[in-house]
Amino acid sequence: MRCVWRALTVAVACLASVSVHAQGVDSAPPPPGVSPSLDSARAVRGARMSVVMYTYGPGSEVFERFGHIALAIRDSATGEDVAFNWGMFDFAQPHFLVNFLSGDTKYWMAGYRVMDFNAAYARDDRSIRMQTLFLPAIERAALFDFVAWNATEAHKYYRYDYYRDNCATRIRDALDRVLGGQLRTAFSNLGSGRTWRGETARITATELPVYAGIELALGRNADRTLTRWEESFLPTLLADHLTSLVLRDQFGGRFKLVMRDTMLAMTNRVPLPSDEPSRIVPAALLGLTLAGLLAVLADAKRRAARVMLSTIVAVWYAVGGVLGTLLLLAATITKHAPYMGSNTTLLQIHPLLLVAAIVVPVAVVRGVRSRVALGVSVTAALLAACGAALQLVPAFTQHSGVVLAVTVPVHAAIAITMWRMNRTV
Repeated sequence: MRCVWRALTVAVACLASVSVHAQGVDSAPPPPGVSPSLDSARAVRGARMSVVMYTYGPGSEVFERFGHIALAIRDSATGEDVAFNWGMFDFAQPHFLVNFLSGDTKYWMAGYRVMDFNAAYARDDRSIRMQTLFLPAIERAALFDFVAWNATEAHKYYRYDYYRDNCATRIRDALDRVLGGQLRTAFSNLGSGRTWRGETARITATELPVYAGIELALGRNADRTLTRWEESFLPTLLADHLTSLVLRDQFGGRFKLVMRDTMLAMTNRVPLPSDEPSRIVPAALLGLTLAGLLAVLADAKRRAARVMLSTIVAVWYAVGGVLGTLLLLAATITKHAPYMGSNTTLLQIHPLLLVAAIVVPVAVVRGVRSRVALGVSVTAALLAACGAALQLVPAFTQHSGVVLAVTVPVHAAIAITMWRMNRTV
């Protein structure tokens, strides 16, 4: 972003005013209700503050498709108007790719002048939704105390987690902190049936490679129905959930959190689909087409047909073996395990396929099956069939029908091809 205005420079006065109350050098400023004297000072400072949440629509890049969000706090006495943004990262960071693959990506938080921050998104043709939040004065000042502390060099970095710790959940948690846990309580009920897999698939529906990767990578944990608290990992859903929220102040009075909700900028972009796409039928057609092609090539007598069949089989098993190995590692030794673990897709793609990628194509070219080639191809087919059968067991059900529709027919076709070959050596 251009015209950066670091929140550190505007937070110094606030931090100085609360330092005598801090429990330690690195301690976050206490929430309301902990220190009466601090709350008294906050009431004075908070009276001149206003809090606004800005939600930005999807952009062109894949990582921009999920939208963005910022929390802005304005001080009418100083004229400072800062948008606090928890979505900072840098592709040029040392070991960025390794950290990304291992789930240890470092993000950080910074403050920007609101006018410049919004102008950048408007130039990118991204919608901007502005929600003015009605917080009591003490809570407004406490919120600023916390985000200003969070913006300091010692506390601005965090390990990004797409579903549990991102730009939207950081704002959700900061608001919940100063509101005494009222957001978490209000959002504890189940939402409208959304899941992490479904929302990710919906948003990446037009990006087929990303969509396919998501379907392969996410395990059963990603199919759990989310509460509204968990749904708030998406900026637009957090904004929607806050719109109708009614809370209580310290005196028991009720107030509507969002006092004004307006669109500052519209976009000419095609809107994202409202529902997760259903691609079972196209996936089944692809799987059956590949299986049929393998059957035709297996029955052909020409050597060229055997070479083509061998090539397709080698590529199928090699790709599946590599992806399966990466998936197994991601599901066990990386920080992606909570979402990529417990993944029945590992019955479709797995390291055994790397062995199959060598021995099965050799048998196909020679036109003579070997015990090893027959064994690994049949084993792969049986594992794939078991993966499909597990969908009937509630404890193992995983919404990966798109993957099954492609892989099961192809694994079966290759095993049948091996079984039908002339003899075993």
